[in-house]
Formats: sequence, structure tokens, C-alpha cells
Amino acid sequence: MKEQVFVSTVLYAHNNEQEIAQALIELDRTMMTYFQHYEIILVNDYSQDKTLENAHSAMENIYGDTTIINLSRKHGVEHAMVAGLNKSMGDFVFEIESLFIDFNLDLLYEMFKTATGNGFDIVAASSGQAGWKSRIFYRILNKVSYLNLSLSTENARLVTRRALNAMLNLKEKVRYRKALYELTGYSKTLINYKAINRLTSRKVNRENISLAVDALVSFSHFGLRAAHLLTGVFFLFSLFMGGYALYNYFFNQSVVEGWTTLMILISLGFAGLFFIGGIIGEYTSRILIEIQNRPFYSTKSVEMYKEKKPRLELIKEKESASGQ
Repeated sequence: MKEQVFVSTVLYAHNNEQEIAQALIELDRTMMTYFQHYEIILVNDYSQDKTLENAHSAMENIYGDTTIINLSRKHGVEHAMVAGLNKSMGDFVFEIESLFIDFNLDLLYEMFKTATGNGFDIVAASSGQAGWKSRIFYRILNKVSYLNLSLSTENARLVTRRALNAMLNLKEKVRYRKALYELTGYSKTLINYKAINRLTSRKVNRENISLAVDALVSFSHFGLRAAHLLTGVFFLFSLFMGGYALYNYFFNQSVVEGWTTLMILISLGFAGLFFIGGIIGEYTSRILIEIQNRPFYSTKSVEMYKEKKPRLELIKEKESASGQ
């Protein structure tokens, strides 16, 4: 028997012309198998290939309500997913950030049963196949964060409506959803699964680096602690060099005023000042972003496809028509 709740699935796509059609069709088939009412929301993050065209072609084989949100420029995963989440109406919302899916889609129903059966508001799924760069980043973030985070690589996520609304209502401009969900305080669990295929690790690019910096700056005291530590180190170093200069002045009359000692003091001292200034500038830019209150995303167009008759009803109609 199908579940009577209304569920939403938000997909992120950017230049996924090879994966988009199959992902949409298989996801629609899975949702139709387990849920009576559902919708699929595809967020097209300004794809420059045939992603949108292939999505349109797949609509002929999709039976549930489907919405395609075309963003006006490249936003990145976090802001693009917020566009889809704001559009979603389900009591439960699935989040899939990559169309390189390494799990059987029946896992989505297992996540739903885990949430409803055990009272969890957030259910994440992970294969544990994270690259070394991701493992190092999450280890650092979890260690230095003041929110007592326990983040890791997640391939899919299910959230209840109340957890989603609580996350969307937060005023923070840095929309790092993993940390924001933890900030809401709702119960969370992680499902580990065995990957059916091995995914290639994500390449390090400007978007990933920017997101990592945003997370470290916004959800930890990493920058401030580093600035305080360097301030103390260079202050002690300056005192040591001052004491060394006084020692030579009083007890070593033959010493010549040295260019090396002076340059060491100046170079290291200014290096520390520049680094601290860079950290202060990073926090100042975050304050500017918060004050500007700009929208998280801008939408170029929204395409809506209404629910078709279920496949079984269509088959029955064809059989009755042929019998006549």
C-alpha cells in the first residue's frame, strides 16, 4: 500500500546532460511505487549543455508533478538547492545534490520509514566513500566548530517540513545546509549503505574552496583563533628579538649592526600583520554580505508539468479501448 503523505524531491543539475533523463525517469518510478502523492523539483543551475533539453525529453515518461527551475546565472549547490526547497510543498522533502547517484533509489523509501518509524526529522544517507580532501575538511570543521557539529559526506537527505521551515527561517546568509540543520536542533540520524558504483571524487575548484571558507568562517572560531594565536606568536617573537638586540648592545661591543636580524624581524612581523589583516577583512566581508540582505538566488523561468494518469490506469484504458 502506498504512503498517503505528500513528498517532494529536490534535484540539483549543472551540465548533467548524460545523467538527467535517466535520473528523472527512475526517480519518478520510485516515487510512484511508494507514494500516492509526490512532486519532483529540478533546479537547473544555468547549465550550458543539453541538460534542459534532455530534461524536457524525459517529461514524456514522467507521471508525477514536475517543476523545473531555471536559474539566471550560476549560483552553486547551496543557493540553488534553497531555490528548490522554497518551492517544495511536501510534508517530507528529499534532497539530492548530485545526479551521479551511487545507490538504489529504493533507499529513499528506507529513509522515509526510518524517519516516520523512529521520529527523526533529518535522515541522511552516506556510502562512506568520501575523498581524503573531504575527510580532512570535515574533521577540521567538526573539531573547531562551536556548534558541536558531527558533519560528514552525505549523498542524500530527507527532512521533515518542520525541520526544513526552521532551517529556511534562519537569518544567516551563508546557506551551508548541513550546519544549519544541526543548528535547528532537530533529531538526525545517518544511514550507511553499500555503494553500487564508485563515484569519482569531486575536483577542487573555486566553488568548493569558497564553500569551505564560508563554513569555517561562519560556523567556527577558526579564523579568530588563528588570528589570536599568530598575534601571540609574533608578539613573543618581537620581544625575543628586542631582548636579543639589547643583549648584543650591552655585552657584545664588536657586533656590527646586522641587516639579517633586522630583515627577519620586519619580514616575519609584517607577514603576521598581513595574515591577521586578511582574516579581519574576511570577517568584514561577511558582515557586508549580512547587511546587504540580497536574495539567495534569481530565477530565469519556472516550468511546471502537471501529474499524468498513473501508468496502470493508462494501460487499462488502452485495453478497454482495444476490446471495443
